[in-house]
Amino acid sequence: MLPFTMTIILMVSAAVILAVGKNSFAKRLTLGVLGISFAMSIAMIAKTAGGGIISLVLGNPPWNISLSVGALEAFMSCVFTGIGFIIMWASVSMIDHDVEQKRIPLYYTLICILVAMLCGIVFFDNMFNVFILIELGSTVAAGIVVIKGQPENIRAGLKYFALSILGSGFVLMGLVVFYTLTGALSYTGIQKGLLENFNVNSVFYALVFITIGVGFKSALFPMHIWLPDAHGTAPSPSSAMLSALVLKAYVIFYIKILFLVVGHQAIASNEELSMLLNIVLILGVIAMIAGSFMAILQTDIKRMIAYSSVAQIGYIYMGIGLNSELGLFAGIYHILAHAVTKAGLFLAAGSIIEQTHNREINRMGGLGYQMPITISLFAIGALSMIGFPLFVGFNSKWYFSMAIMDSGQFWLVAIIALSSLLNTVYYLPVVVRSFFGTEAREKSENRVLLERPVKDLLPIIVLFGLVIIFAVFSAPIINIIETGMANIW
Repeated sequence: MLPFTMTIILMVSAAVILAVGKNSFAKRLTLGVLGISFAMSIAMIAKTAGGGIISLVLGNPPWNISLSVGALEAFMSCVFTGIGFIIMWASVSMIDHDVEQKRIPLYYTLICILVAMLCGIVFFDNMFNVFILIELGSTVAAGIVVIKGQPENIRAGLKYFALSILGSGFVLMGLVVFYTLTGALSYTGIQKGLLENFNVNSVFYALVFITIGVGFKSALFPMHIWLPDAHGTAPSPSSAMLSALVLKAYVIFYIKILFLVVGHQAIASNEELSMLLNIVLILGVIAMIAGSFMAILQTDIKRMIAYSSVAQIGYIYMGIGLNSELGLFAGIYHILAHAVTKAGLFLAAGSIIEQTHNREINRMGGLGYQMPITISLFAIGALSMIGFPLFVGFNSKWYFSMAIMDSGQFWLVAIIALSSLLNTVYYLPVVVRSFFGTEAREKSENRVLLERPVKDLLPIIVLFGLVIIFAVFSAPIINIIETGMANIW
């Protein structure tokens, strides 16, 4: 009952926030319910640590409401609620600068609904229910972009919503093919149906449709075109939520379709399905390089970080495309690594913009002397994205390299190295320009501190502390992911 109860609590809290309509109450209740949800997620991990499953079925097939939560789902719930809690903690002191006072209760209402939808996407076993949650989640995600009320936000939100609807259409077509083929809508029901009647052509087209649909929703290159505008213009806590959390729910849905429903052995033994996964791998590789090149060309710090997300999503799809246990492990681990690092980077960038009223990277010379804590935190995130040892991004790239060596596709190691080099090209100049150069020397001599109070920076400090902690003490995370993978691999 824990997963169902948690989802209901989040939805009820959203309704209460909207009904009360007070800003301080909205902030406190959102933090409280996310904290409770995180505690319940930890309890779910404890219940599934030995490979157990938490299940619940309400109603009759095929339209029943059914939950099936293993270690992987519990792990993702911890990511959604735990990192969501920290982002919302940071938003308490940031959101007033981005959103009109009268809209703040609505903002936190949308956040509670969004986290409930993300958890539901990974919890629910019935794919019709999952599709409904995906649609609701996409609508709410667009809402936290447009809520700022500026013309560029409205354009970005509408663009996101329109392309998300397009993606949903493809996902629905894939689900219809699976239902026509098997007469089932649950993951396990479709899996059993495919064992009895595996039609390669039908499965291939179903996966093509779902791959395109999920590609739009998770910003896989070249279906990423909505992401830079949405992430770049949204309030910084919204950007952090979208990049760190929202994209990942759709990836987990895709992983379950591929490896739980269809199965890695069926994919490996059929030429058409193997070809599709090879295309996914190639798109992931192109995203890693193209996203980085596009990030290099940006002058706006948030758009730079947004294009970096395109590249990092490419890593995850490369891991999926390897169709190996190590590749899938690396992809799932990178979901956590990217979530915690990118949330911190967007919030740090938001702090810079809030204090300096400047988004242009070339005007950040000497900022390290005016905002030393914020820039130092940004540097930690940059080093993690580059893949520097002792930061969680290094662990990810290590696991990806191990998976590549195991697969025998050694050329991909060169791609990872090139991607890391490109990450260096666009992340490090922000840090170097802040502490070195003529402008930096001038500002060091005539120092004007612009730093936010430490209590307001504390959530960002916690996030970047986790970037180091997850790298150094990764064994528990590895165990949870491996336990979760046992149910789908």
